Amino acid sequence: MTQALTLRDSGNPSAGSAFFDRYLRPVIAIGIPLVLWELLARSELINTFLFPAPSAIALTLWDNLGFKGGHGDVVNHVLFSLYRLLAGVALATVAGTLIGILMGMTSWGKAIFKPLVSLFMPIPTLAWTPILLLIIGIDNKTTILIVFIAASFEVILNVVSGLENMNVKLFWVARSMGASRTQIFFRVIIPGILPYLITGIKLGTGYAWRALIAGEMLAASSYGLGFMIYEASEFMDMKTIYGGLIVIALLGYIIENLFMGRLAAATVEKWGVQVER
Repeated sequence: MTQALTLRDSGNPSAGSAFFDRYLRPVIAIGIPLVLWELLARSELINTFLFPAPSAIALTLWDNLGFKGGHGDVVNHVLFSLYRLLAGVALATVAGTLIGILMGMTSWGKAIFKPLVSLFMPIPTLAWTPILLLIIGIDNKTTILIVFIAASFEVILNVVSGLENMNVKLFWVARSMGASRTQIFFRVIIPGILPYLITGIKLGTGYAWRALIAGEMLAASSYGLGFMIYEASEFMDMKTIYGGLIVIALLGYIIENLFMGRLAAATVEKWGVQVER
């Protein structure tokens, strides 16, 4: 019994330490600067126009979300941004997977697409915005294409990496058992590259989210978090600007760490494939 108590007690510090590192440490790290900012703003030691108190920012954001009789435009901005993100990432997933498979499995696909990928990948995504604006104009299609460009390269490169790292013995076994090319493609190749594809989607979504917000400042005609911040800057509405940054940060964290992180944990980590670039 004494030994059992000792083992139980020895486990508590590690559990408490894990809880502190996972939950309390981030709260403290973020909370202390916010408290200092609040105190400095209330004591008017800083310019409250440029740096309004966090409590005032929170109240403005709460009102913009539609509570307390507010207009609730933030919800519409979020929905438009998420729609553009999902549409662009979906297109990047389909096109990037097809191009990656052609590059990894055919000599002509590699000869055609590898120079193009190497040439266009170093170009910043926003550098395409003026061209897209001239061709398409200020429209949802422009921002969706910005997302598509930002996410597609990660998908392509990870699919190619998955094909290059695939064990050739899998093909030998499938062929020896009489599998056709179609069966090998759908039952060997696709499952084999799936962990790499999911990693590419996760990385591409992170890049696409940042490119989307910047693109909305230039190419969105109405709605979108980037458009909201840009519009607020024209009226020098600092509370709305800071509120928009908070929403962008929270949504970015949820998308990249919670949603995509759980997807990767359920597939990539579960299957024991780690992709590092």
